[in-house]
Amino acid sequence: MTKWTLGRACPIALTIGLASPAYIQAAPLGVPAATGLLDGLCYDYVPKIEKAPANQDANALPVEVDADRLEAKQGGTAVYQGDVKVRQGVRKFDSDYAQVDQKSRDVIAIGNIYYNDGQITVTSDKTLKSNLNTKDSELEEGVYQVHGSPVRGSAERVIMTNNNQNITLEGAQYTTCPPGQEAWTLKAGSIDIDQNEVFGEAWNASLWLYDYPVFYFPYINFPIKDQRKTGLLYPSYEQSSKNGMDINQPFYWNIAPNYDATISSRFMDRRGLMEQLEFRYMPNPSHTGSLYFENLADDKQYDETDSLNDYLADGHRYLLSARHTSRFLDNALVMSLDYTKVRDKDYNYFNDFSPPVGTQVDNQLQQSFKAGYYQQDWNLTTEARTYQILLAGAQQPHSMLPRINHNYYRQGNWFDLAWNTELTKFGYDNDQSTIGEAYTGTRLYSAPTLTVPLIDAAGYYMDSQYKLMYTQYNQDVPDSSKLTAYYRNKGLTSLDDNVTRVLPSFRLKGGMTFDRQQDWFGENANQTLEPEFQYLYVPYKDQDNIGIYDSTSMRQDYYSLFSDRRFAGLDRISDSNRVSVGLTSRVYDAVGDERLRLAVAQAFDFVAPRVTLYPSDEASTNTRSPLSFEGDAKISEQWFAHAGAQYDVQEKEFSAANSALEYRREKLVSQVNYRFVRDANYDLTRSGETANINQVGMVIGSPINEQWHMYGGYYYDLDQNVKVDRKIGVKYDSCCWSINFNLEWVNSPDNVTYQPTSERSFGIQFEMKGLGSVGTGAKGTSLDTDALPYIRPFNLRDK
Repeated sequence: MTKWTLGRACPIALTIGLASPAYIQAAPLGVPAATGLLDGLCYDYVPKIEKAPANQDANALPVEVDADRLEAKQGGTAVYQGDVKVRQGVRKFDSDYAQVDQKSRDVIAIGNIYYNDGQITVTSDKTLKSNLNTKDSELEEGVYQVHGSPVRGSAERVIMTNNNQNITLEGAQYTTCPPGQEAWTLKAGSIDIDQNEVFGEAWNASLWLYDYPVFYFPYINFPIKDQRKTGLLYPSYEQSSKNGMDINQPFYWNIAPNYDATISSRFMDRRGLMEQLEFRYMPNPSHTGSLYFENLADDKQYDETDSLNDYLADGHRYLLSARHTSRFLDNALVMSLDYTKVRDKDYNYFNDFSPPVGTQVDNQLQQSFKAGYYQQDWNLTTEARTYQILLAGAQQPHSMLPRINHNYYRQGNWFDLAWNTELTKFGYDNDQSTIGEAYTGTRLYSAPTLTVPLIDAAGYYMDSQYKLMYTQYNQDVPDSSKLTAYYRNKGLTSLDDNVTRVLPSFRLKGGMTFDRQQDWFGENANQTLEPEFQYLYVPYKDQDNIGIYDSTSMRQDYYSLFSDRRFAGLDRISDSNRVSVGLTSRVYDAVGDERLRLAVAQAFDFVAPRVTLYPSDEASTNTRSPLSFEGDAKISEQWFAHAGAQYDVQEKEFSAANSALEYRREKLVSQVNYRFVRDANYDLTRSGETANINQVGMVIGSPINEQWHMYGGYYYDLDQNVKVDRKIGVKYDSCCWSINFNLEWVNSPDNVTYQPTSERSFGIQFEMKGLGSVGTGAKGTSLDTDALPYIRPFNLRDK
C-alpha cells in the first residue's frame, strides 16, 4: 500500500514545558516540513551520507589493512602498529595501534582513532573496542559528527550497536552549531540516537548558552531529521493591547503518514481559555482536506450588561471551518468545499482572534461548495455559496443555491464559437432577517458568441464579434413596504415577477504593432508602438424591473476600457455605443526581457450610457471615460517603478491613482508607494462621511551587517490624518541561533460600533537552530503589515 505523507513542523517532547516557544504552522499537504538544519552555507562542513550500493552487503566485503609494521602473536592475534588503515567498502578506520583477535574477531585500537562508516564520523585519542562480526563498538572520550546533519558533539563514552545505527553517548554534549560558534550546547548524562528514527533522546540534560546553564530537562527529544512525530510543539507567546498576554500550547498528533491533528490550548488573560483543534487528512493525493474548530466558552470582554453586544452576553464564541478537495477521472471532475462560520452576529471575531482559516471579501465570510467537469471543448461547473456578514447593520447579500454554468468552445478555420449558459437560483433568509425582507429569484442566461477574424497578419489584426444575450428572471418580490431600507433607498421597489431580456452585442477590435531598434542605457534594445482600438455597440433596454443579485460596478482602468461590460455580473447589461482607443509602448532589452511598458487609453461614447446599477443612481452625462494610464519599468537590475492613474477629464480631477518605486540589491528591499481612490467609503475616523483612500506608505528590509537585519512598514492616510499601520523589527541571525524583535501598531474600525480601534502588539522570537525556537509567531521578518500586504506591482515579462 502506498503511503502519502503530510508535512508538519517537528515537535519537541519534554517532561516540563519550555517558556514561550513559537507555534509553527502546518506545512503543505504531502510536503515534509523542513527544520532548516542545513539551510544556507553555515553547514558546508557537514559530511555527506555515504551508503554501499543497494545490491551489496557491506559486511560481506573484504577487509583491507595497511600498517607500518605487522606482528603475529601466538593464539591468532595480529598486532598492527604505525599509521594503521582499515578499509571495508565505505567504512574507514585509522589508528596508531590496533590488535585483532582472529578467532573472536575482537579489535582494540589505541591513539589517533578515526572512524567513518558513511553515517557518522568519530575521533578519539583514547581506546576503541570493536568486533568485526557484530560491528558493535565502544569508544572512550570520542568526538562525533553525524553525516547529512549538523548534529555533532563529544562524549566520555560512545557505544555503537546494530551495525552502527544505534548510538549511545554517555557524559555527552550535543549541538548543531558550527565549530567555534557554540552559542548553545545540550549537555546530558546520556543521549541515544537511532539513525532510522526522526528524533534523538536525552536524559538528565541541561541547556547551556555559551558557558551558562539556563534550563534543566529530566528528559528531552530533539529532531535529527526533517520528519514528523507526535509530541508537544513549541508554544507561542504574544503581548497585545487587545488580548493581553496570549499563550498558545499546541500538541501534535501524528496519527498516520496521511492523517494528523494539532490540539491547542490558547490562554488570553483578558478573554479566557480557547481550545483549538485542526485535523488534516489525505487518503491519497486526489482527496485532501482539513477540519478546524476553536471555542472560547466565556469571553471576559462580554457580559449581560453589554447592550451593544447582547447577543454575546454569555461570552460564548466559536469558529468552525472545513476545507476539502477531491479529483476524479484523471482530474476531469473536481469537487471542493470551503466552509467557515463563526457564531451568528459575532462581527468582530476575526478582528479579535485572527484565525488562520476562512475566505473574507469585504467583511463577508464565504461558505462555498464547487464541482466541475472539464473537457477540451466544454466544461460544466456548479457552485452553491452563502455568506456570513461580519459588519453590524450591513445588507446581507443573496446566496447562490446553486449556480450551474456551462461553457462550450469550438475553433473553426475562419471563426471561433463560444456559448455560455448559466442558471442561478438566488436565495435570502427572510425568516432570520431583522432589517426587512429581500426579493429572491432564478436567473437563466445564455449567450452564444461568434468571433470572426477579419485581418490576421504579422503586425496587425482585426476581429469582429457577435453576441446574443438572452436572460430570463423569475422573481419572488415581497411588498415594497416590507423591503429592507437598503433596497428601498436604492429604488428597487418596482420589480416584476417575470422578466425577459434579449440584447445583441457587436464588437470590432483591432491593433497594430510597430517596432524599432534603439539604445537603452547604452545597450541595444527593441521598442514597440502598439495602437489598438475597439468599437462596442449594445442597444439600450430599461432594466430597473430586475433586482440586483450579484452585480456591481467595475473599476474603470486601462484594461476595462477594452472589455465588453461596464458592470460585473449579469443583472445589468449596459447600453454602449463606444469607441475605445489605446496606445502601448514597450522596450525589450538585448536578451528579450521587457524593461519598460507605458500604456494610455480613453473611451468615447457617441451617446452617454443610460443604464444604471440602481434605479436611484443618476445616469452619467459624461461621454468620455477617465483617461487611464499604466506604466511599469525595470530601470536597472536594482530599480523598479510603477505608476497608474485614472483622470476624469470632465471633472478635471483624478478618480484613482497608484504608484511605487522599489530598490532591490541582494537582501536589501525598499519601496515607497502611494494609492488614491476617490469616494471609496473608506472611513477610518468613522465620521459617517464618505472618505477617499489617500495613503502613502513605505516598507524596508535591510541587512545592517552579516548578522543583523532590520525591517519595517509605515502607512499613513493623508485625508484622514490617521496612521493606518506601523511596524518595525530587527533580527540577529547567525549559523547557530537567531533572535527577532518586532513591534506593530494597527488602526482599524470596530465592526459593531464603527469606532476606530488601535491595537499594539509586541513579539520576540528566539531560535536555537536544530533544537527549536521560542517566542511569538507574528509575521517574523515579513514586509507584510497587519493591514496591508507587501506587493510588487510590476508586471513585466521576462524572456
